[in-house]
Amino acid sequence: MTESLKSLLEQQAAAVAFKPPDLDAIARDNHRRVLRRRAVTALACAAAVAVVAGTAVVLLAPAKRPPDVLAEPRATDGVTWAVGSTIHDGDRTIEVGHPVRALVPTSVGFVTIDGGNNVFSVTNRGVTQIGQAVAVPSDGTEYVRLFSDPRGTLAGWIGVGPSSLVMQVHDQATGQTRSYEIGGAAPPVFFAIDDRTAYWRNAPRDGVFAVDLDTGAERQLASGDQARNLEIWSVENGVLVFSRDRQPRGNLTSIRVGRSIDDAREFTFSENAEASHAVRLSPGGAWLTYLLYEFNGPPQHDDVRAFLAQVRDADTGDLIRLQLPQPSFAVPVVWLDETTLQFLVLGPQRANMYTCRVPEGSCDVAADLPAAAVEGSNLVLPTGGWIGE
Repeated sequence: MTESLKSLLEQQAAAVAFKPPDLDAIARDNHRRVLRRRAVTALACAAAVAVVAGTAVVLLAPAKRPPDVLAEPRATDGVTWAVGSTIHDGDRTIEVGHPVRALVPTSVGFVTIDGGNNVFSVTNRGVTQIGQAVAVPSDGTEYVRLFSDPRGTLAGWIGVGPSSLVMQVHDQATGQTRSYEIGGAAPPVFFAIDDRTAYWRNAPRDGVFAVDLDTGAERQLASGDQARNLEIWSVENGVLVFSRDRQPRGNLTSIRVGRSIDDAREFTFSENAEASHAVRLSPGGAWLTYLLYEFNGPPQHDDVRAFLAQVRDADTGDLIRLQLPQPSFAVPVVWLDETTLQFLVLGPQRANMYTCRVPEGSCDVAADLPAAAVEGSNLVLPTGGWIGE
């Protein structure tokens, strides 16, 4: 969840009836911090550990633990969220035995992080601790902590190795966890996992790389200043959504979509609008979604008029008109398949998960959220995000 969403949920929890959200109040009270948040780059603040200089990416040996029996595919493609120690997955509820503070799905289960930065694998084989993630500041800001390809079996995070921060990736099909050592004093940035390829910034080597998670083979996407300013927001089916210039305000004035950094289509927003960095591609890369902030004037005035959930054709840029209830506050969550998107919707007398289908834009209630889900920051969405406390 974004910080603005967190505040909205706290406001809504004041009454079981879920009073209509006051978007003007939300904008006044929260947008200044929303504009300054960082989802991925803020992980640099988490590097309060001793690290040793190094230059090469080293594929370390898998963790010394016996592989699990091949996990079975998840039986549902329904909407997903977590509250407390319970994951709601379609019609199923899964009690994991620890507080869920971050969550991502895979094709065979889930990977979670608890309040102590412990990382767990959740499959039909049970719940197993598989690692320890780097801590993040408890400043009330959202950080992306877990990464996965929901249609694959891999999930990753930034952990602490013997001598430096490491990228760690767990395969839920085999039970193996591998570490990819980065080295150097500057922390790495984990961007995404697409199929069996990870995308991350290696600051000591001054580059952004696509890394084969089975062999450790690298493909450099950018170097030097280009790498330092590059932010990758989503990768699906080899299609990347990225921005080439870091924005001091935190939101995006434009995004680029393509199969390479140098050959991509740019989508710009109007003078009085910016997009959240939570831009997500559909599994095939044909559609993209984000939350748009519209301002009454220039964005630096911090004067938000509306929050708009938008879906675009990634090739043409055409907008899809979504048939969501009005008035409401809708947040795109994750793509369930190539044409179905999960939304969190808050409105008068309701708090629901919706599914919307593209290109027709039709939407239906998929689940009613209990009051406990919107009390404080109890609701955890399957985006890998964590809100500091």
